[in-house]
Order: sequence, then C-alpha cells, then structure tokens
Amino acid sequence: STMASRRILQLGARIFGDLPRQLTPQDAKIVSYFKRKPVELREEVASYYPPTTEINSIFLRLRRLGLYRDPHIDFREEMTAKRKARGKGPPKKGQGRRSRKK
Repeated sequence: STMASRRILQLGARIFGDLPRQLTPQDAKIVSYFKRKPVELREEVASYYPPTTEINSIFLRLRRLGLYRDPHIDFREEMTAKRKARGKGPPKKGQGRRSRKK
C-alpha cells in the first residue's frame, strides 16, 4: 500500500476509535490495562477500606462534645498553647518584619 492510503487508514482509525495497526500480545496487554477502570474507582477496592474522612469528622465532633479523647490532638494543642505563652506565635497583623522596616 502507498503512503497516502496508509495515512488514510491511520486517520480513519483515529477518528473511529480503532487502533491504527495490528497488536502484538504485549501491546494488547497495555491496551487492556488502560481500558480498565482506575484502581481507586473500582468498587471492590473502594469498599475494602473504611471511609476515613467521615470517620475522622465523626471523631472530631465527638471530641468537641467531650465523648472522645485523642491524645495526639491534645498534645498538639498543649504544645501550641505553650508556644503562645512564650510569645512564639505568629505576629499580629501589621506587626511583622516588613512593617518594622519603614
């Protein structure tokens, strides 16, 4: 076949969603891999893990109500309170380095 007819076949394949040439077994494996749904969207994977965002929001709500204690968050809050008591927090608006220069 001539170059023009080969090019027309390739363009037709591109337009109609076909593959432009014959596939080797390795090519077929790659094509099937990309045709599959992404792993995170597959139902068996998505339902395997617990819904962490919902669970975390529930625990935070329970913590605010006093029904759950998270030692890590308690520690972080304690450390930020200690830093603030020592004057280590961010400066108030208009009190930073750039405003002192002028």
